Amino acid sequence: MLDPLASLALLTVLYVDGVLAEQGGYRPSGWPFMLRWFAGLSTWIMNCWQSLYPDGDFRIIPAHADAGGLLLHSVAPFLLITLAEASAGYRTYLARKTAEHRRTITAHQEAIAAERNALAQRAREERERAEAEEREQAREQAHLERERARRKAEREEREHAARLAREARQAEIEKARELDRIAREKEERAARHEAERLRTQAEIEAAERDREAERERLRIKAEAEARAHEENERAKREAAAQRRARSQTERVKQGRPSSESSSKAERIHASLSDGRASNSEGRIPREVRAAQREKAEREAAAALLDNRTPDPVELAKPYGLGETWGGDRVRAARRRLAEEDGFEDVVIASVLELSA
Repeated sequence: MLDPLASLALLTVLYVDGVLAEQGGYRPSGWPFMLRWFAGLSTWIMNCWQSLYPDGDFRIIPAHADAGGLLLHSVAPFLLITLAEASAGYRTYLARKTAEHRRTITAHQEAIAAERNALAQRAREERERAEAEEREQAREQAHLERERARRKAEREEREHAARLAREARQAEIEKARELDRIAREKEERAARHEAERLRTQAEIEAAERDREAERERLRIKAEAEARAHEENERAKREAAAQRRARSQTERVKQGRPSSESSSKAERIHASLSDGRASNSEGRIPREVRAAQREKAEREAAAALLDNRTPDPVELAKPYGLGETWGGDRVRAARRRLAEEDGFEDVVIASVLELSA
């Protein structure tokens, strides 16, 4: 194993020196030199030991050395040693040439890069100059655009002011026309209202005259009926007095009742006759009752049209009647407002008449 180890050490140092020399700037120190020579001499001694001491007797100066074997066995180690030294020179030369080539390539690359940078600089300067020209043109164009926009805005403003002036004049004309129309409509409405008022007043006056005539007719009729009723009652009382006189005369003739009992019977009969007479005298004629119902229904209808709820008790109180009669009048007023044509106008006319 000694010979392969020495050869492997020699090959290792040769390979490592070559790799480091290729990187440039490497100079081997004493230890690599010592390693190379120690490995080479060790290989030579191991190859030539049998030729130096064939009898096995070691001396510093061999006595029976085999010159032919020594020569043959010394060729390979010395070739290896000289190859190692020569390869160091080769590597140094190769590293120097490689460095020169690298410098040349680097200079060429730098020149190309400088030329490329110069071209890029010129292109950049040209681009910047073109951009500056474009910016200048853009500024000029923007200035022209602003100038055109300003002139356009001024023109539009003048047109807008003129349009506003025309619209203002047109609005004034339209306003004057509208005021004239409103004034005419107001005058027409006032004329219509006045005509309507006059017509309503005439209708109210006619209705009032008709009501006055109807009331007068009802009053005359009621007075006539009352007089007829009084005459009838008086005739009845006279006939009853005559009957009582005859009956008393007959009783006196027959001698049946005493004077005290007869006077008592006469008083009872007279009181009954007076009660019937008073009831007959307090009875209201049919026409008066109808007029009262009509008036109460109109009052209830006026309250309903005014969005008020009529009170049946208050409605019936002026006529001396009860709540039932007032409720009937309220229901009749609602029905007549919904079904009877002209009833609402009559109620409104009567309210206007009372207000006047």
